[in-house]
Order: sequence, then C-alpha cells, then structure tokens
Amino acid sequence: MSCGLKELSGDRAKGPVPWPSPHLIPCGLDFGSRFVKLVCSRGGGRPGILRRKVDSLDFYRDYLRREGGVLAIDWDRLGWAAPAALVVTGYGKNLLQEHFPTITEIRAHFLGARFQTGLTHFVLLEMGGQDTKVLYVKDGRVFDFLTNDRCAAGTGRYLENMARFLKMPLSRFAGAWEGPVEISQTCAIFGESELVGHLLGGVEPQRIAAGVNASVARRAAAMVRRYRCPNLVFAGGVAINRAVARFFREFSGARVVIPAQPQFTGALGCCLEARQQLGQEAP
Repeated sequence: MSCGLKELSGDRAKGPVPWPSPHLIPCGLDFGSRFVKLVCSRGGGRPGILRRKVDSLDFYRDYLRREGGVLAIDWDRLGWAAPAALVVTGYGKNLLQEHFPTITEIRAHFLGARFQTGLTHFVLLEMGGQDTKVLYVKDGRVFDFLTNDRCAAGTGRYLENMARFLKMPLSRFAGAWEGPVEISQTCAIFGESELVGHLLGGVEPQRIAAGVNASVARRAAAMVRRYRCPNLVFAGGVAINRAVARFFREFSGARVVIPAQPQFTGALGCCLEARQQLGQEAP
C-alpha cells in the first residue's frame, strides 16, 4: 500500500473505533449489488485504513435511517465513529446523491486502482456482482471506458448461481480449473440448461465448474483486448475467484495485477476523494 498507509483489521468491529481526536476521518462507501463496502482512513501517529463489508440488504435494513426525509447512516449501530467527510458510489447512486455526496463508479474504481497499484498506465477490469467495467488509464487519467451493465453474464451473481446449481460451495467452485469443459452459453438465465446437458453426459461437476470459470475469464479477456496495454489490473469481487484469475492471466497474455483487497477498490477511491475534501491529500 502506498502513501504510508498501514493495513488495519476492521472486518468485525465491536464498538466505536477509537479514532484519535482531533484527527479528521474521511470515509468511502461503495453500495454494491451484493455487499456494501466501507473504507475509512485514519491519520495521526498511527496512519491506516479500516475496511468493512456488509450484506447490502442488511445494510439497507439495519444501518440506514431516515431523519426529516433524509437518509442517514447509523454509525453507532455500525460500530464506527461518524466520519468528517463521506463520499459514496455504486448502485442506486442517482437516488443516494440526494442524501450523500457521490462520485461515479468509474472515478471511484480508477482512484482506488491507481492508489493500490501505483500504476499510471493500465487497463482496469472491474467485475462486480451484476456488471463489468473496463477502464483504459494513461498518464494517470481515464482515457476511455466501457461497461456491461445490461447482462449479468460473467458477473459475480452469475458465478454464484452456477455454483448453487451445481450444489458446490463457492470456495470449491472458485478453485476449479482442471479439465474445463467447453461452455458456450454464459447467460445467467439460459446457462443452466447447458450445465444440465453436461451432467447428463456424465461430466464431473468439478470440470463443469472449471468450464464456467474459463468462460467468464474468456469473456473478460475479450473485453480488455480492445486496448493495447501491457498492464492489466483485475479488481472487484470476481477477482477473488482463483480459477477465473488464473484463466484470465492465460487468455489475456498480459501482466495481470490483482490488488490485495480487490473488492474494496471502489470504496477506497471514495475514501481518497473524501480525503481531498478534507484537504488531507489530493487523489
């Protein structure tokens, strides 16, 4: 991690975090389709980053409250001290911007990826629960981007559905890469019928899972191929899938960098934006 920030353990906070006063706390939130990711930055004598991930439905139900017609986050119930600056991004941003300061997902993931890798020339592949984004970054700026937000194929939700259909734990599914069968239908709706065909043909579920992972990686490699760049950064929740990451490296033929916490890239970018608002550091 650059900029002198030290990793802190914060996935299971049990009470208010003892932020040193009077240091100001910037915080970033990424409202994802599956999880809400939070990143707070602490300054002072012990600089560091605190991360937390909460199921989206649980967050909406348990940690959001309405005060005078305006949404607010119940920081006490969340177990974190209220930040001095907050920036959010993610699904429902157009609705949330009436209640919170927001930035686009493109900017959030760009800031987070640039900070995590230190790269200024790269292609960012961000695969989340329900969409995929590709950003082309040159000279430390976003020059172009494309998104696939109208189809759930190749996303985290698709992989979860396929693992559930095969009655396979997601951790085991994510480790399946040997002997992949050919999967031609990467469709969240019709993909199950192809899996049934392989099962009826006597193919082992592990090989089918490997085929699904390979098909997702192949689709991702095709998306990034339009940009000529030797550095690929793979972020988002799907980057945790070891098999997809392995196949993506193979199919892309480029240097692939996966940040240590790839699912927090957007929340980190929001936190960096909040730091700038406090005059602590420019993104």
